[in-house]
Amino acid sequence: MIGFNLTGYLIYALVTSITPGPNNFMLFTHGKDHGFKEVKMLMLGIFMGFVVLLYAGGYGIAQLITHNPNLAFALKLLSSAWLFYLGLVLSKLSPTINHQPTSKIGFSKAFLMQFINPKAWIMTIGGAAAFLPHYSNIHLNVFIFTMIFAAVGVPCMFVWVGFGDLISRMLTSDKANRILGYYLFGLMMVSIVTVWL
Repeated sequence: MIGFNLTGYLIYALVTSITPGPNNFMLFTHGKDHGFKEVKMLMLGIFMGFVVLLYAGGYGIAQLITHNPNLAFALKLLSSAWLFYLGLVLSKLSPTINHQPTSKIGFSKAFLMQFINPKAWIMTIGGAAAFLPHYSNIHLNVFIFTMIFAAVGVPCMFVWVGFGDLISRMLTSDKANRILGYYLFGLMMVSIVTVWL
């Protein structure tokens, strides 16, 4: 017998992984600016950081943060600052593919960003609260919870990188890229507002 709602969890993981958020906007932008083959370290950083966050959420660390107002407030401040910075980065889209390594977000930043990414926390807390398996071994429960979410998330990352790569071939003018950049910046500002609601 399965100790949790597998179908519901797969749907939850898919919907939360494929919908827009800071990670997907970064993947889209890097796919657009650097091409599909040049975002491996960004993807690995997002993947590893989110896996660590899922483990922490599965073991109950997320509850510690949500029940400590000072810690929750500090996380909101850090999240808002990161989202604003990310919005600035996303607003500077280029009409050409750029292969300069200095303009990329690498493994370390992508990894650390997960711990101040509000959508990642919401996915983790919501997922752990609703879908953490109920077997007798907590370690097995957390492992299953984490690996299923991670397995669903990886194809979603490829979709966003591929979408960015496709857009880079379609938007070739500075004006079109500026409009897209302003749109992405606006979405990040809306994300900041939702952090405080």
